[in-house]
Amino acid sequence: MSIPVAYALAVIIWSTTPLAIVTSGDSLPPMAAAASRMALAAIVGLPLLKMMGLGLPLTRPAFKSYLTAVIGIFGAMGVTYVAAQWIPSGLISVLFGFTTIMTGVLSHFLVPDSSMSGKQWLSCGLGILGLGIVFSDNLVVTGQGVIGVLLALLAVFFFSSSNVLMKRNGAGLHPLQQTVGALWCSLPFYAVAWFATGTEVVVSEISMLSVLSVVYLATLGSLVGFMAYFHLIANLPPAYVALITLITPVIALFLGSQLHNEPVTMEMLLGAGVILTSLLLFLSDNFIRLWQEKKASAPV
Repeated sequence: MSIPVAYALAVIIWSTTPLAIVTSGDSLPPMAAAASRMALAAIVGLPLLKMMGLGLPLTRPAFKSYLTAVIGIFGAMGVTYVAAQWIPSGLISVLFGFTTIMTGVLSHFLVPDSSMSGKQWLSCGLGILGLGIVFSDNLVVTGQGVIGVLLALLAVFFFSSSNVLMKRNGAGLHPLQQTVGALWCSLPFYAVAWFATGTEVVVSEISMLSVLSVVYLATLGSLVGFMAYFHLIANLPPAYVALITLITPVIALFLGSQLHNEPVTMEMLLGAGVILTSLLLFLSDNFIRLWQEKKASAPV
């Protein structure tokens, strides 16, 4: 897979995933939609591994790595599906922009030699200000919107925690092996959550929109998206990859409003702007370092 193709896929998939999560709930309860997506992705992943000449490691280190990723695949994604009942998909994408900042904060306390600079701490404060603006939106503070935002932030915490812990527990597996193994390990958790919520699914009442959304999320969102992302991580400077988190919320807000008639208020746009500015400030040192390295290596 070429770098431009992988980058384009990552941007498109990450931009459309929140909307697909919302539409998958058209006729499916949250846990049913999430479990169906992960189960289909896990099943499709096995022949894909075989086609690529890869096996699925079942060693103790591999299982430790899979279970660490389950924190994101079940914890973050499961909570996101619940949050999607109450907040627009574009807002979910904006809030997930906090993943980079949250990962930095957790790494500061848990990973040696990962301390944050004063500028990065300032970006955290700016991000919190952006959240305050979002919470001032009447759309958020009425009904269960507040619960949806808080759940989305909890999902960000789970996803960031998984990212940080993977540095300690990762087994050095191929990205597809890591993804498929984690998907299979997540299924018992989804089964228990589905049973615990007591939600029944009537097959005859499942809409085509829900089916297509689940299939899209399983094949592209859970498999192709992760493969493209890990491919970029391995071949591009982190600053270039981090740019995706600045691009996707803007596209997601537009798609949600145009394709699903989701409301986009002034408070939401202003809050999103402040949050994305905080993310840009957080990543600015990486961009400056990358520019300096390019300038130093340029022929005189």
